[in-house]
Amino acid sequence: MLDVPLAETLVRHATKPDAGYLAHVTGRELAGWYRARDVLPSGIETVIGAGSPLPETVDRIVRDMGLDGLPPRDL
Repeated sequence: MLDVPLAETLVRHATKPDAGYLAHVTGRELAGWYRARDVLPSGIETVIGAGSPLPETVDRIVRDMGLDGLPPRDL
């Protein structure tokens, strides 16, 4: 679960390239849906902070999913 404050969520949302989506899903709607640190009650989720750099975030997800031992693929 990416734990991002509402202000940062709104900034990231505004960068989406789909103008139709932005017109349909407004910042007001996002604010209404937003729940800070809205994790499942079972505690099964891994919380990644908003300050986590992308390479470290990807490495953590790959490692936590057990994919770090797989050989690289040519795409």
